[in-house]
Amino acid sequence: MAAISFSGQLQRTGNMHQKKNHYTSNLKINAEWSLVCLWSQYDPYKPEYLEIRRNSTAKEILVSGTFKLMRDNQCILQRKFMQLIEAGFATTSQIELEYSNDNYYYNRIYSISGTLTVPAYTPDKEYAKGVQFKSLLDLSKDFEYLLDPNASYFSDVSVNCGTISFSAHKNILCARSPVFAAMFTTKMKENRDNKVNVTDLTPQVFKTMLTYIYSGKTGELTVQSAGELLFAADKYQLQDLKRVCCDKLKSCISVENVLKTLVLGYLHDKDLKMFAMDFICNSCEEFEALEKTTDWKNLREKIPSLAMDVLIGLVKSKDKKLKRHK
Repeated sequence: MAAISFSGQLQRTGNMHQKKNHYTSNLKINAEWSLVCLWSQYDPYKPEYLEIRRNSTAKEILVSGTFKLMRDNQCILQRKFMQLIEAGFATTSQIELEYSNDNYYYNRIYSISGTLTVPAYTPDKEYAKGVQFKSLLDLSKDFEYLLDPNASYFSDVSVNCGTISFSAHKNILCARSPVFAAMFTTKMKENRDNKVNVTDLTPQVFKTMLTYIYSGKTGELTVQSAGELLFAADKYQLQDLKRVCCDKLKSCISVENVLKTLVLGYLHDKDLKMFAMDFICNSCEEFEALEKTTDWKNLREKIPSLAMDVLIGLVKSKDKKLKRHK
């Protein structure tokens, strides 16, 4: 693995992307790799997408890394990413920059820093990994097919969620979730009737969770859907799904959503809570940015102890910074 550090400024230029109809700016990482920013069509001074580009198109490669987007010396977005660049292509799929922007920022300069990690596989190892990866993908597709209505005759339990009924298989649910295992290996009503009623999840969230149980896939998550899915993963003790949701929330954390993320961590995942608290203490330069938000008012009213933790954390962080300066 080769980790390449990069940093620089992102400022909209006069160059218009011919196919995607976005203004662009470029940041050269090294001789082989570069970072391209596509700016919003609706707010032309707001970064909307990033693309990672390479000069070589010879072979398929999986790249990963992290980046931090800054504005006015304040971190507005911090993300991890993993992208597959196919053989014959020079560009990855776009990385969407999900953060709110309440004000129109005229000709604002952003800065970005991070690392790009490029694997250094030998051809034999790369081929073996590709074969294994394809085998796992095929396995995932085969199990996902069991959720298809045309294959429902294999099912032995129905799950009612809202107005929708899902057909499922007890053995798969038990193998993946300790909660379902307890439900279907005892004399509980759900095991006798072969029916489960879910009242605290929306059908869409339950469907996403069920797809993950069978295939290990969630589809493209947003900050909102990751938060909703985290509740479901915690309830049914799906630890890997919790990690997927938390990684998504961490990768999209910003000043605008950090308090929501903090509450999700408080309710469902200690590590996510600590991550959000560290972000508040280290990346929120002024408390006013949080104090004026509806999220802060709700936090102060509904979970006052957590609001107090935030204030204490900010005071301690400021004290440490002052001591370092001295």
